Amino acid sequence: MSTTDAHDGDVEGAVDGAITLAHSSGSSASVTSYGAQVLSWIDVEGRERIYLSRRARLDGGAAIRGGIPVIFPQFGTGPLPKHGLLRTRRWSLVSHTESAASFRTTDDESTRALWPYPFLAELAVELTVELRVRLRIINTGDSRFTFVSALHNYFAVDSIDSARVVGLAGLTYIDKTAAGTRCLEESPALPIRSETDRIYIAGPREVAIASAIGSSSTSIEAHGFGDWVVWNPWRDATAALADMEPEDYRHMLCVESARVTGPVELEPGATWVGEEVLTST
Repeated sequence: MSTTDAHDGDVEGAVDGAITLAHSSGSSASVTSYGAQVLSWIDVEGRERIYLSRRARLDGGAAIRGGIPVIFPQFGTGPLPKHGLLRTRRWSLVSHTESAASFRTTDDESTRALWPYPFLAELAVELTVELRVRLRIINTGDSRFTFVSALHNYFAVDSIDSARVVGLAGLTYIDKTAAGTRCLEESPALPIRSETDRIYIAGPREVAIASAIGSSSTSIEAHGFGDWVVWNPWRDATAALADMEPEDYRHMLCVESARVTGPVELEPGATWVGEEVLTST
């Protein structure tokens, strides 16, 4: 399967509320108002850098498997729906130019029934030769609240056998496949050889997937997050996912800009911003 195959063929429903961004360099991107989720980023060489499952539901009936889901105010499982409140909400399109778009959503009765805090969330996507994604959270209530967040990047890779994650050596990570055991990352170029689900604590501003597409790497520069998450479900866990092809684990790798281990405490009227810049090199 080539990297573009993840976008070919039939999917479960049409892309609902999606817009296309284009830049004079030749790059392009697609973003849907459902979840304010980036679905595609094609670089200046015409290479798709984002994985999107052919089995993804794109009609607003479920969370979208692939792209860049927005995670807030919970990461993973917990008292709220998995990964929080925003990835299955309909966002409003605030602005749209040829190469940029911004979206907004706020609390309502349905969110307050699950999480009793007023908030405003804004997501801005700007396309140049890079892709810039900025998440802004504003506490619009009169009480402080605490949250975690992530931009859950699903990246396309030609082969998981050749891809390596670079920039994590020397960091402590939480291994979620081993009951949350804390380990030290020793590899300067991390291979993925089995199910991987790790939270790297207080990492650098930039990491990269080496040999993501051919000899080209995908780099992620993050600001405001601090942690990194690396995830690949591998064979058995992929088989249990109805919205992924059985062999798709070989052609995707999640490297996520995250704020997980040190939650944000946001005072009334205060703003938090998390941003990432994606580059193909």
